[in-house]
Amino acid sequence: MARLHISDIPSLRANSAPLPLTVAPATSSERFKSPHTRGKPLAQQWDRHFSIESRNFNGSAFKKGASPVAESKVISLGTGRPTADYYPWGGLSMQTVSPIQLVHKEFSKTGCDAVQTVTKHDSTYNLSLALNYGHAAGSPHLLRFITEHIELVHDPPYRDWRTFLSCGSTAAFEVAFRIFCNRGDPVLVERYTYAGALESIALNGAISYGVDMDADGLLPDALEEVLSSWELSQGPKPRVLYTIPTGQNPTGFSQPEERRKAIYNIAEKHDLIIIEDDPYYFLRMGPCEGVHNGEETVDISSDMFNTYAEPSYLSLDTSGRVVRLDSTSKILAPGLRAGWVTASEQIIEKFLAYQEVSTVAVSGPSQIMLWNLLDVTWGHDGFKSWLVHLSSEYQHRRDILLHACERYVPSELAEWVPPGYGMFLWIKVHWRRHSVLGALAEALTTEEIDSQLQELESRIATKGLEDGVLVAKGSLFSWDKKPGGQLHFRMTFAAADKEDLEEGVRLFANALKREFASGLS
Repeated sequence: MARLHISDIPSLRANSAPLPLTVAPATSSERFKSPHTRGKPLAQQWDRHFSIESRNFNGSAFKKGASPVAESKVISLGTGRPTADYYPWGGLSMQTVSPIQLVHKEFSKTGCDAVQTVTKHDSTYNLSLALNYGHAAGSPHLLRFITEHIELVHDPPYRDWRTFLSCGSTAAFEVAFRIFCNRGDPVLVERYTYAGALESIALNGAISYGVDMDADGLLPDALEEVLSSWELSQGPKPRVLYTIPTGQNPTGFSQPEERRKAIYNIAEKHDLIIIEDDPYYFLRMGPCEGVHNGEETVDISSDMFNTYAEPSYLSLDTSGRVVRLDSTSKILAPGLRAGWVTASEQIIEKFLAYQEVSTVAVSGPSQIMLWNLLDVTWGHDGFKSWLVHLSSEYQHRRDILLHACERYVPSELAEWVPPGYGMFLWIKVHWRRHSVLGALAEALTTEEIDSQLQELESRIATKGLEDGVLVAKGSLFSWDKKPGGQLHFRMTFAAADKEDLEEGVRLFANALKREFASGLS
């Protein structure tokens, strides 16, 4: 059977059982997948990769028994879920924008579609359900949409994949490290990576181990070298790779398709679990045409949106070794604290076990807001239109920042690679051009150079902040918190007002030039 398309979803839903309208109903993404998945092979079993802690941990027996599946009405005298009669809210009204208006530039900051209101006792997903305790996998109404989305976008190559609603990527990767890592285990990461992940690895007692990268992200040859030459005196051989493959944080680099395939093949060879943290996957800005000759880049279109998409690791995963983390933080709003995790059934069951005894479920108001926006108001076509619009907006912001860098940042002092995805620009500073440090470098040890670089990094960042611009120091993202003989800064074009982007770059450039003002070597 052909893979799922958006046009198939109405009939898929029509032929499915009605969604339950009870508090915290037991649910699974399996019930929302298309028949297309049934002919695929099963994932491998992953017991060998589970940590000592997670191996025999199956979650809350009490919570599992609190959502019985029954044909008739069940009067609950056994759970502490309060009646909705005492919730002091009668309804929730939401104003949502139309993605079609946005794509065609017809939307103003004050414009919106008709107000959508969800009341306490609507005949579908309502406040009496959303404000109560929820099932760890999520509400079936929202989980259905997300399951369809995963199949439409990624079409995992094996049969028993599952997805569930997580409390954002940070909560998800913290649990992932607990599932797969014992204390003292190494976790492979990119040479530069998200500081929060490094901190989470350390908090779980595991040890980060950096792998070299270039402008196309993680280097397969470097990964192979690390794994092939691993000595047990270093500790147990790594079993987990944490990677941000698209619009990487902090570098903005993206792994092209051939590189992803090569890295996946290495993971197969060395039996690695891949944690694919991919919050920037849908921020697709296309090639950076016109940046160096002053011409404007072409507005992104739906065709461009599809053409320039790299395959996810999930879409390449034939054995079920990929744990994909998605988030609403970069494509809708970070305050929702919502996302979804997709992996093999066996792995998802472990995630659900941990969620049952920690966060329990994604916030009910967040879930009902997302359901009302994505499923009721937009649908899959509207969601895609929103992502096209968002990519176009980020493309424009990126180009403002790039033009400002070319205008204000001297090429003899710094260089950068224009990102095709995400929201970050990684500035590499040519510190050897610094008249003092450059002259001393040959006489210094590696440790002494790193110490000098950290001081130089702090001086530049401090000067910038004094002038009114905040940039992130590159050493914060280094796997070992050391510069490693290099000096970087991370800029984002996502946070500041569009009108302030150029001025922010000018202020940073001034701070950089003032630090180097004593002369160039």
